[in-house]
Amino acid sequence: MKQTSRQRWNDAASQLSPGSAQHHTLALKYVLRRLMEKRRARVLDLGAAIGPNVSFVGRYAPKLYIADLYNTIRSRAGGLPKDHKQLERLLAKELPSAELGPFDLILAWDLMNYLSGEQMVSLGRHLARLCRQDSLVFALITNSKEMPGQPIRFRIVDTDTLSYTIDSSLERPSPLFKEPDLKRWLPDFKVETSFLLRNGFQEYVLLHP
Repeated sequence: MKQTSRQRWNDAASQLSPGSAQHHTLALKYVLRRLMEKRRARVLDLGAAIGPNVSFVGRYAPKLYIADLYNTIRSRAGGLPKDHKQLERLLAKELPSAELGPFDLILAWDLMNYLSGEQMVSLGRHLARLCRQDSLVFALITNSKEMPGQPIRFRIVDTDTLSYTIDSSLERPSPLFKEPDLKRWLPDFKVETSFLLRNGFQEYVLLHP
């Protein structure tokens, strides 16, 4: 049976802690290489607008849409709403319209760690409508028992390196999602490949088949 995903260790030096640090990435190079195969590629970044990321991604894709999804929804709803209908309305409002897509790559960063399974189902359904047949999603899923109280700010240093900035020393229990969870809650996507890092994250590349 052909394997659709693989795991590899990289040489990231340490666990994450408050402040900023640089860590190696394997999945970023993977998705950027795929992006280079596209003509007039489009990228959706679910994180905050970070100048170096905008400049870096601009080398690979002429169209970049910044959603800052976690912060926007939290500011409007006072947190990520558990009410399904309210979350659906906010996702429909804050994510780009289908006319701005389809997107070839979606940078989800560590957002999924801050969602419940049901919330992930809603997000995945909305992302699927913004994808073409072979679009990719880049996500970092934590394997640590505790994680920062809010999503990490990621800055792209180069194709092999990400800078992680953690603004608070507050922590919360992590959901410890595994690949079967992603398959169950994101039925419109499949795991194309994954990379197990020594800093407590597993990088996933999800394919919209």
